[in-house]
Amino acid sequence: MSVPKYKEIIDVLNEELGGGKLHQGDKFYSESEICSRFNVSSTTAVKVLNVLQQQNKVTRIKGKGTFVAKENHKSVVLYTDLNMSNGHSEGVKVLNVEIKDDKTVLKKMGLHSSDKYLKVTRIRCIGEKTSQYSVSNIRLDYIDKNKLDDDSNFDSVYSRIKEDVGLDPYKLPYTQKTTISKVKDSNILNYFNRTNNLYVYQERLTYLPTVDSSILEYAYTYKLPEFWGMETESVFGGNI
Repeated sequence: MSVPKYKEIIDVLNEELGGGKLHQGDKFYSESEICSRFNVSSTTAVKVLNVLQQQNKVTRIKGKGTFVAKENHKSVVLYTDLNMSNGHSEGVKVLNVEIKDDKTVLKKMGLHSSDKYLKVTRIRCIGEKTSQYSVSNIRLDYIDKNKLDDDSNFDSVYSRIKEDVGLDPYKLPYTQKTTISKVKDSNILNYFNRTNNLYVYQERLTYLPTVDSSILEYAYTYKLPEFWGMETESVFGGNI
């Protein structure tokens, strides 16, 4: 099956963006330049620019043209989660531990539709205030099923996995996306005991050290902004 022309062009331009030929803030190719270089119509060139903008690779400024986005993409940085408890006591409460077979989650984890996974739902408290609501979906074969009858065995999911199978999830590769979001689920909101304000939302996939990079865990978390912070350091410079 042949690849559409606009996708071929996007692949070429993404290679240039990631290979050092173009840098953050540089003037990017115009519609006419893309038409001329790749011998395509104006419609195709516009589609290419629209997709790159949707990918946050370029920024189009009215009256000035298109520029390489200033946001960092796959930059090597030192990342630190900041503890914002300000000296208050911290605690974890396990709300539920259950074996599930939700098709959407199975697909997200790359599992077969007939498989099952373990869902662990927890809240984290700082002082008397709920600061975080988390759901961890874990491959069943990495958990000792004899531990399922006591929710307190899952205060720390990663410690549970390490103890059960000798694998330290903290040392595994992962991808994580952090956004600001509203909580639409009233059941989740009840734990925070506040109106539907904005929350920090994080979604993470943790990968097993296998050739096919199978997924060990699919997790998502809602956090109160006042209890979340991060610090990044880079030796390669940054942008403002």
